[in-house]
Amino acid sequence: MKEIIDILNKLQKGYDEKKPENATVLVNEIFSKRHNLLALGTGTYEICLDKDAVTEIMRSDWDGGWGDFKMDIENAEIETDGDVAWFLANATVRYTFENKQENYDSYVGFIKQHAENQNTTPKQRIAFINWILSLRFHNRADGLREYFWPTKLSGFLAKEDGVWKLDNLHFSIDKSNFPDERFENTTEDYKGLYNKTREKIKAYNGEVKTDTKLIEALKELEIELKNDKELGGINFDKEQIVVSNAECFTWIMAMATIKQTISEDEIMNKSLKELDEVLNSNLSSQEKVFLSQKSVSYALSEIASGTEFTWPIRLTAVLEKGENSYKFRHKHFSYPFDWIIEGKL
Repeated sequence: MKEIIDILNKLQKGYDEKKPENATVLVNEIFSKRHNLLALGTGTYEICLDKDAVTEIMRSDWDGGWGDFKMDIENAEIETDGDVAWFLANATVRYTFENKQENYDSYVGFIKQHAENQNTTPKQRIAFINWILSLRFHNRADGLREYFWPTKLSGFLAKEDGVWKLDNLHFSIDKSNFPDERFENTTEDYKGLYNKTREKIKAYNGEVKTDTKLIEALKELEIELKNDKELGGINFDKEQIVVSNAECFTWIMAMATIKQTISEDEIMNKSLKELDEVLNSNLSSQEKVFLSQKSVSYALSEIASGTEFTWPIRLTAVLEKGENSYKFRHKHFSYPFDWIIEGKL
């Protein structure tokens, strides 16, 4: 256990120091040498399928691509079974925001881009721009403002020549009202990049066929989650599963979609419930007004895109191999998280 905590501390030190030139050394020190090393970032396309890609995403994070990441290592859940282990740690990402001219300039460009987007309806464009502006034009104090975004990090480790090494990592940021990406209101550019990621995974897997017992385990999981309010309607893509084996265990990354129908009344009632919670909280009146506007804008933006929802979602999991079936020992679901906007969470 101490050796695993030491690895997490070294990873945290890298994110504290933020020295891109040290990324290669750190990855070589704490990650496995196996070919199918993998890291899954919070963004839609942050799928790293080898050591070079893992190194590059860390360089990007440390070179201003991300906020200040901090794990709660002391309270991390760590489980070991022989020469394999997995963990889940709560964390935060600290972002700072400031009223600067270049921020306003970027929003002007952003609004223009979405107002001219011919791949969505005028109603969708207006509702989405309203959502963005409701978050941007809130009366906030001058100077730097800090926010801590709830985050999770999970991973799988295996012993390599008697020494614990990371085999994969999965970063995720908790979603707000609705997932960031919904196929019914995304641009053709997004869909193109999404399909490019699919092709990347297919090329990585090559001619390797996924174990039928693993496919059966995922099918059973789909059935198990059928009536779950959050994950009901999940469908795993058999061509989008990355597998890593260690002794009697299999670790996977599986891409999926969730298809749900949510009525306008359900969306409105969800917003009204949030309004009730906000208005009866101990927050200041200023904050209550902002959060109320945010909730209403979310609802209108979603309704503008219709009541059919298709969301991309990712799963990393540890499964124990049985003679006749596989058993889940750890699961970490996450929606892609793309919008870094003050006041979003």
